[in-house]
Amino acid sequence: MLIDMHVHFFPDNVAPKVTQQLARHYGMPVPYRGTVTEYQTLRRRANVDAAVFFTAATKPEQVPPANLWAIQNSKDGLIGFGTLHPDYENIDDEINRLKKAGIKGIKFHPDFQQFFLDEEKALIMYEKLARDFILIFHIGDDQNSSKINYTSPERLAHVLETIPNLKVIAAHMGGYQMWDRALQCLVGKKLYFDTSSCYEFLPSDKFRYMIKEHGYHKILLGSDYPYNDPGRECSCIAKLGLKDNEYTAVIGENAKRLMAELGI
Repeated sequence: MLIDMHVHFFPDNVAPKVTQQLARHYGMPVPYRGTVTEYQTLRRRANVDAAVFFTAATKPEQVPPANLWAIQNSKDGLIGFGTLHPDYENIDDEINRLKKAGIKGIKFHPDFQQFFLDEEKALIMYEKLARDFILIFHIGDDQNSSKINYTSPERLAHVLETIPNLKVIAAHMGGYQMWDRALQCLVGKKLYFDTSSCYEFLPSDKFRYMIKEHGYHKILLGSDYPYNDPGRECSCIAKLGLKDNEYTAVIGENAKRLMAELGI
């Protein structure tokens, strides 16, 4: 069983623009095109059973079309998560639309959406989602003093304390480039981590330690396509030297159990 829990792809006509924006933001080239067709090819090559994909509405008015994209492409083993923005005026209506369409998760990228992860209007929105959805948050960013810190492990810890029944996945092992801070305030708590965009930046000994301390049963494989592909991500996780049962749990069994809990 192999399930990729962190995938981004975009309509063919906007994918080049989005990947260029990602390359500028992170200062790294994006090796793949970010299209459904390309990802499906990589997925078949790696024998991926299912994949969760998402995009984030960077502006409130992008919420409905982004969610329509997720709904329309939820097929052929692809599972779409929706998006919301705290400044979107019709949040309740959009939540109902997502529920009727069978969407079970919401992705937030506060750095791109430009809201603070734990600000009041965001907390109000999460409260409305707590019963019916799992939320996946991009956590962390480059340690650049010129960037506004919209998201961090500390902010997510505050959210979890405020809304203890919230179901959460913290992307990038709890905080891209903020792993010491994730160790301090997120490891061991009731939430999942995914492995996306960690292997090349997080030292292997610390990666293994975080998996052990958090609990391997709460770690999910994520390729972060178009930055990586699922086959390569599996190979990277295999190099960590996990026990066989831990490895199989991380690359798919944990996600399979979570999907069953969500009714997917």
